[in-house]
Amino acid sequence: MVKSIIVGLGTVLLTACSSGALKSGPPLQINGMLIENQTPAWVSAVRLLVPVTGNFVSCGNISPESMCSTTFPEANYTGNPVEITWSQVGQIYSTGEFVIDLPDDLEEDIPAIVHIVIAGPGSAGAVIVQQKTK
Repeated sequence: MVKSIIVGLGTVLLTACSSGALKSGPPLQINGMLIENQTPAWVSAVRLLVPVTGNFVSCGNISPESMCSTTFPEANYTGNPVEITWSQVGQIYSTGEFVIDLPDDLEEDIPAIVHIVIAGPGSAGAVIVQQKTK
């Protein structure tokens, strides 16, 4: 079960979020996801969906001002529009489809993660981040 979830996460991120502006050279590698609840209320059924493929990653419940995260084997980042959906205080919310822009300071040889932030009822977004060790 856990292995299939990890494989599913890798598949989702292979097809997730890109502006198509990857620099020439080796593809960016994604090796994790972080979903952060910055609100004072529980959020549940948080899902990052790649509509073009139907693949998704989800987290059941995230307590107030807490997070859910996972790592998995590195996967090539190729990109498609994504949609974030979640439930909070009895309401279901959606960002609608959007593309995650790549940061200008990406280093091709450093893996990245997708960081999703639930900032408030009806307000969420995602960024690609790298942990630079230099």
